[in-house]
Amino acid sequence: MMPDHHRVIGLTGNLGAGKSTVGRIAGELGARVIDSDQTVRDLLANDPELALSIERAFGAEVMLDGRPDRAALARIVFHDPAELARLEATIYPRVGERTAELLAESTVAAATVIEAIKIVEGPNVDRLDALWLVEATPEVQIERATATGRISAAEARRRLAVQSRPDAKEGLFRARRPGRPVWRIDNSTDLQDLQQRVAAAWRETLAYGDGPTS
Repeated sequence: MMPDHHRVIGLTGNLGAGKSTVGRIAGELGARVIDSDQTVRDLLANDPELALSIERAFGAEVMLDGRPDRAALARIVFHDPAELARLEATIYPRVGERTAELLAESTVAAATVIEAIKIVEGPNVDRLDALWLVEATPEVQIERATATGRISAAEARRRLAVQSRPDAKEGLFRARRPGRPVWRIDNSTDLQDLQQRVAAAWRETLAYGDGPTS
């Protein structure tokens, strides 16, 4: 069963902004959360047709035991915007289909949050009734991105340099989804402050209008 006025919220933010933390808080508030990164991981591991498409596009060197090797793909696409666009063009249609399947599943949640770094640019933007845009200062983003030791500060700066800015994401969303609201959620301080901001965005999103406009 799907509740009346079920909203679909896009959740996005660049490297180190904290969108995954916001997604977790949204889940605690009662949202159904669809993590697009996990959707992609599941498809790469379990979708033979997608695996074949990626092998055809990028060659056998990106395959490992018959499945796309995410690390090998990352080494190619993170250093070449054209290759990244080619990978996205290969993956996005299947991600859109799988997201539609997940959205169609019954839920008692008042809203579904789709978490993705490129929710505005990708195929799921047409499903969104609202956008949550998480942002933080560049210094905070770099500190968070490097905290695990998996990437260096130089690599974090390089990745941030090629990611679209929050203003650009908001502008593109408003162009693609006219009349839908945007909440900018600052995550430059501490967890308690973020929890309050997300709770406010959740209340305001559910209260906005008489229901979804799509």
